[in-house]
Amino acid sequence: MLTIPSLSVEYVKIPIVDGPANLTSLTVQMAVIPQGQDPVSGDWKAATWVGPSAAVLVGPATPLPLAKGVTYGIWVKITSSPEVPVLGPFDLHIS
Repeated sequence: MLTIPSLSVEYVKIPIVDGPANLTSLTVQMAVIPQGQDPVSGDWKAATWVGPSAAVLVGPATPLPLAKGVTYGIWVKITSSPEVPVLGPFDLHIS
């Protein structure tokens, strides 16, 4: 489980180990929601590629300010027509 402080502003990165060679040319979105929930359409945020990892910025003054003491599930959605794989959840605890 990944843990970050509630005051930190940083990219949360999820390595993608099995994908096409042109992985970083594909559209990627991430959802960061309370653990145990499935993402709905409004939960998906634009993400970026950092090498072979999907990344989204979290923390105060970002579109994803996360609450201290909560464990979140991180979901990754990659658009690769005709496939749209959804990976996760990966656990993130905010301390």
